Amino acid sequence: MSENKKPSFLPKLFRRLQKTLSSFINAIAETITSSVHIPEIAIGPIIGSLITSATTLVIGFLTISNIFSEQFLYRPLQIQDNNASYSLQLETYRQTILTNYLNQTTQLTLNYPLWQLQQNYNLLRANTQAALKELDGERKRYIIMFLEDNHLLTFNNYHRSSNVLENSNLMEAKLNNLNLSFTNFKNSDLTKANFNYTNLHHADLSGANLSQSSFINTDITGANLEKADVTNADFTNSCYDIFTNFPANFDPIKAKMNLIQTFHKCPTIVIDKETKK
Repeated sequence: MSENKKPSFLPKLFRRLQKTLSSFINAIAETITSSVHIPEIAIGPIIGSLITSATTLVIGFLTISNIFSEQFLYRPLQIQDNNASYSLQLETYRQTILTNYLNQTTQLTLNYPLWQLQQNYNLLRANTQAALKELDGERKRYIIMFLEDNHLLTFNNYHRSSNVLENSNLMEAKLNNLNLSFTNFKNSDLTKANFNYTNLHHADLSGANLSQSSFINTDITGANLEKADVTNADFTNSCYDIFTNFPANFDPIKAKMNLIQTFHKCPTIVIDKETKK
């Protein structure tokens, strides 16, 4: 990072102050010599004392000015540098968490057969929950994609779900355009999560916090949303069927959802880019 140049007004101010003090001292000397009879031999020490006193005042003034500059002029620059350094450290920390998780989980899948992992998710669940709490929305997406690709979210040909993501922290997770059918999100925090264009067929979202989340063009046929918090969630053009369970007092028609017949494909519509974010 290039070093910020400090303002050059202090040297100019110092030179002006020197001229002013010099004129002031000369005026005092002329006044003293004209009004009071002072031997010529004593004039030099008097002027010297005046110069010493004036120099002390100048040094004190410049010290105070420097302290003022450091505290009020350069402080914002220091805060910006500190914020940039913190952001870089946070990004490095999060990337390290994600890398370590992927390495450890890959090693788990190599050490244990898939069927054995599917029957005992305890270690995998603990590692997953710990990692998700530390990550941002984009990196949370990578973890979910990794688990889905390795068949660690569902098994028995997508007809049974694991508890790996139950009670998980998935706030602001970017989970759009994924196949998460039969996935268990029970009691999870999915505040501001993005599920646009995602397949949530028979997913378990019961008791989850879905406030301010987006489900545009999402397939939630057969999904369970009982006791979920759907405050300010966007379900525009998402699909449901007679097997979809909603929270009490939720009206899918007012939410602009589409009722389709079971086993029918969920139609999609083009949404403005700003809406899809």
